[in-house]
Amino acid sequence: MVSVFSENLRVYNAEQFKESVSEAANNTLYFTIGKGIAWANDAAPRQANSSVAMMHEIYQNMIGAKKIFNSDMSHVTERYDWVANTSYAAYDHCLCSLILFNSNTNFFVVTDDYNVYKCLANNNSSNSTVKPTSTVTDTAFQTSDGYIWKYMYSISASEQLRFTTDEYIPVKTLAQDDETLQWDVQQNAVDGAIDVIEVVDGGSNYANANTITLTISGDGNDAAATAQVNTSTNTISSIVVTNPGSGYTYADITVTDSTANGTGAVLRAVISPPGGHGSDPLRELGGSKLLINMRLLDDEDGYLPVTNEYRQVAIIQDPYIYNTSNVASNTVVSQYTTLTLNGISVDYHEDEIVYQGGSLATATFSATVLEWDGGNNTIKITNTSGTPTTDLLIGNTSTASRFVDSVTNPDLERYSGKLLYTNNIVPISRAADQTEDFKIVLKF
Repeated sequence: MVSVFSENLRVYNAEQFKESVSEAANNTLYFTIGKGIAWANDAAPRQANSSVAMMHEIYQNMIGAKKIFNSDMSHVTERYDWVANTSYAAYDHCLCSLILFNSNTNFFVVTDDYNVYKCLANNNSSNSTVKPTSTVTDTAFQTSDGYIWKYMYSISASEQLRFTTDEYIPVKTLAQDDETLQWDVQQNAVDGAIDVIEVVDGGSNYANANTITLTISGDGNDAAATAQVNTSTNTISSIVVTNPGSGYTYADITVTDSTANGTGAVLRAVISPPGGHGSDPLRELGGSKLLINMRLLDDEDGYLPVTNEYRQVAIIQDPYIYNTSNVASNTVVSQYTTLTLNGISVDYHEDEIVYQGGSLATATFSATVLEWDGGNNTIKITNTSGTPTTDLLIGNTSTASRFVDSVTNPDLERYSGKLLYTNNIVPISRAADQTEDFKIVLKF
């Protein structure tokens, strides 16, 4: 027997992950940047992986990291832009593919107004030609092209900036009133409503809609509808729901023609999800992915230098404070080693190798220069190997030579925590007046 994982399980896993980030004692995440040294081909970085060696490499290359907060995350779902003359799928409580998204089904859209709508009926798979614009919160509405839409929510300006991409849009279910229309939509949703009745078979010899009676029976209450007739074919062409009712989990529809001529029509009720359309957008639209938006602002108060490039990013869970077994909690941390030097010599070069010992080949300590500050006689280094002493620090290409006075260690214990994500990227140059914006999508 083949088992099936519900989309709700994926949403649940995404929820649990997001919630855990707000519980600092359980799950502290850091977004890291590193690798000032160029790839063999900077235009085509080497493929990252999840190996132990990759974790070691990330720490060797790391320049610094910024803590990820719950507010830096949003559930997202696939983005389907409303485009004129496109056929959209209709919600159907019997089709699991709409929920599991195994078929890339576009049963909801976002308009250029950043309003999100669920398609409840598509006029027999016709093209949509009229953009939905209504933001009515208590009912579905029909456009002149025969489509029936349900307004779900609007994407705010900040959500557009932080959590909207060409592929994804943010989605959430509100737990309290945030004074947006979404709260009204959720509060006005009707459990077990029948907003749409499909014509499976139009039957024959139905001459007049006024002679047709529809009787809806099931475990709910008050649903009512009327039939529309195509007088050219004498068939039932469509159904107008006059009252969606409530509380239905199943419904049967009996068609009676008072003339006794009409026969054979078959209708099917489409029942809303639990809670009603718009009651739980997170699950209704399948928000089982999380988008993490990290923004690096200038030099982050001196923690992240702007004098060098970086080519590697990662997410690490629960790294320790340097030389302890305590999980780090600072908002921003530096991961380079800083050496204070003394003496007079030529300048060190960024990205060159510095070392202590008779030669680079026999060095007792070596590292890569991240930043040289000649005014303060300090040097920031990564990729350290060995332990620096008070001996001369020699630049392999610059031939600079100064003694080491003191050592400032990095903020995080090297190789601590768990690697959750990594990516090797083309070089990003930093600047003192620059903000870098990263969007990472986690799939559950």
